[in-house]
Amino acid sequence: MTLSNVLRSAAGKPVVGHVAPGQDVYYLHPQQEVSTSKRPRPAPPGAWTQSTRDILGPDSQHPYVQRWVRMTQLEAEGEFYFRVVTNDASPDALFNLLGLKTVFIKQLPNMPRPYVSRLVFDVKHESLLLMKPTSSPVGVGCAGAGGETVIGGCCYRPFMPQQFAEIAFLAISQTGQDLGYGARLMAHVKERAKRCGLTHLLTCADNNAVPYFKKQGFSKRITLPYELWQGRIKDYEGVLLMECKLHTQVDYLNMPLLLKAQKQCLVEKLKEVSLSHVVYPGLDASLLTGGLPLESIPGLAEISGRSGGRGGAMMSTRGGVASGVAPRDPAAQAALRRHLQSVLAQVKAHGSAWPFLEPVNPQETGAVDYYDVIKDPIDLSAIQQKLDDGWFYVTKEIFLADLKRMVDNCRAYNGKTHYVTELACQLERVFLSKL
Repeated sequence: MTLSNVLRSAAGKPVVGHVAPGQDVYYLHPQQEVSTSKRPRPAPPGAWTQSTRDILGPDSQHPYVQRWVRMTQLEAEGEFYFRVVTNDASPDALFNLLGLKTVFIKQLPNMPRPYVSRLVFDVKHESLLLMKPTSSPVGVGCAGAGGETVIGGCCYRPFMPQQFAEIAFLAISQTGQDLGYGARLMAHVKERAKRCGLTHLLTCADNNAVPYFKKQGFSKRITLPYELWQGRIKDYEGVLLMECKLHTQVDYLNMPLLLKAQKQCLVEKLKEVSLSHVVYPGLDASLLTGGLPLESIPGLAEISGRSGGRGGAMMSTRGGVASGVAPRDPAAQAALRRHLQSVLAQVKAHGSAWPFLEPVNPQETGAVDYYDVIKDPIDLSAIQQKLDDGWFYVTKEIFLADLKRMVDNCRAYNGKTHYVTELACQLERVFLSKL
């Protein structure tokens, strides 16, 4: 497989040549065919539908795809390659294993050197080496056969009758870390294990290695029968036994292609049960002179295909009334506004309310950087204006959130011990007791 077969430009043409990370825009084109929706929900009048490609967006936006493209590209160009080595006593094998041992000793300082050497050179163990061509002579850097250097690898012992392998060591040299080599190495280890007929990988990971192995699909849940691995693998104190179950139908070297196919399939299925693919026209803000009933916003009335409850209120997907769409009782809203006005009047009349009656004046108060620090200011006059408008505070929780934001802004700017913050805390106790 070449990248030109699976990468498409924004125009839909194959991407040929070197891909610049973070610059080129491209889409993954999975090799397996993904069926389209059989019965997608149609768009209401005035709306239109988005294609699956537009919903998912370009794959070049995802860092894991960028790393996969970069590593696939470098491997195809021969910038690095992998080699399976066993100790057959040949000079090349001994040179390569010596280089791998050097990497392990440097990157795994807690492992005793004799122990590392014994396992790396053990004839029952197999090693997958990450090699890089170099012009340095043998003996410079990590040892390897002439013209190449070992920059990482994985040493493991396969148990063929039991169909699993135990990973003893896995490491990448310091210069190759955080570049994607570790994920690529593990992908090759899994593919090698699949070719050997193995179904599981086991390893004992310390606290530093657990996050890496979790990212590579390992879990502390062991599904391999106990009698198959007990007494065969090496156990250490202070480590976690982890397992990765291998699937023969998964191409671990090209996981982003599989994930893209799964995302496409999910979007196609969602088109049959939701309107997530439907785009509604926007609202003209210049025509909005006051509050806007939520149920009049295009799309909100169609968020569910079911209706029920009192007054024909739309039902949410969890079976309850959708709060933003359910019609509100005018009498209940009027009673709520009266109650909130009463609470706000008591708050404004309190002796601690004077710093919060009007917006902060930087010149008068000396808080010249107030609006640089506080990005979402609020005061009692602004709350009063929202209450007078009659449409903003449709629930008590929204009103309470604004009052709390006023107190939080004061605490964030003045600090916990400032006297104005003490006034804000007194005011907070007042409105919390009322609401």
